[in-house]
Amino acid sequence: MTYYEDIVVGQSVVFPARYHVTEQNIIALAQEWDPFPFHTDPEAAKDTFYGGLVASTVHLFAISVQLGHSATEKIAALSSLGIDELRNHAPAYAGDVLQCHCLYLDKRPSRSRPGEAILRSRAELFNQRGTLLFSYVTSALIQMRSG
Repeated sequence: MTYYEDIVVGQSVVFPARYHVTEQNIIALAQEWDPFPFHTDPEAAKDTFYGGLVASTVHLFAISVQLGHSATEKIAALSSLGIDELRNHAPAYAGDVLQCHCLYLDKRPSRSRPGEAILRSRAELFNQRGTLLFSYVTSALIQMRSG
């Protein structure tokens, strides 16, 4: 387990797992959560500026969370506190292989919860060509070892 004391601000972590995007999983998720034609209809998607079916923002966020859980050492997280600066940089297509990187931005002990701390980090999702597709900054409540 990785606690507050183990985290080095400025450290970058590349999560080992990869996610293979398929047409089937783009459509399945979008049909339930984000049913725009460029996520659900391969033929209609060809006539959009994407030129084909693309994964939704909801899907990319879920993928980044799943890949973050592939870390060898899990963060001693207690709760998410919020998400800021969520950005779509480029589309993810069927056939892409995605990987998540995390940069620890800052940390501080909680003022109101002894033994707990706040960690801010930037998650970034890249495809197999190294293109940044998606990013956001998250704040989380984490455990301190000393707490």
